[in-house]
Amino acid sequence: MKKIIAIASAFALAACTGGNTSEPAASEMDEAAADSVLAGDEPGFEAVAPGDYTVEHANGDIDTITIHPGMTYSRVAADGTATGGTIFMQDGKTCFVVEGVEGHNCFLDGPVQEDGSMQTTSDEGNVATVRPVTTDEAA
Repeated sequence: MKKIIAIASAFALAACTGGNTSEPAASEMDEAAADSVLAGDEPGFEAVAPGDYTVEHANGDIDTITIHPGMTYSRVAADGTATGGTIFMQDGKTCFVVEGVEGHNCFLDGPVQEDGSMQTTSDEGNVATVRPVTTDEAA
């Protein structure tokens, strides 16, 4: 279940297309991500599990995201645009650095539902639903 929470955060990242330029540079965030300890009871972070997920935005757009080992991800937006980067935890939120984009985007994860989905809310207030891709969907 914790995996799904972390994954939901990843999908929430998909909702954002640009970095927050008031934040530290991506290289600084990469260093912070590399120094992070993946342990504890914080929501999502220690449970970011490799796998495939969908992120459904309030407007109905659906992105796909793959979490890779080593706290990295790749994402394909509903319009076909591909991005990727690193994941880290900050202030109880799951945060994403988009490769080549300055800054980062953070998301507060909601509770995991019985179907494995969860809602995640960006710092800007955008809500998305993250769902693990089942083997039936992937085939």
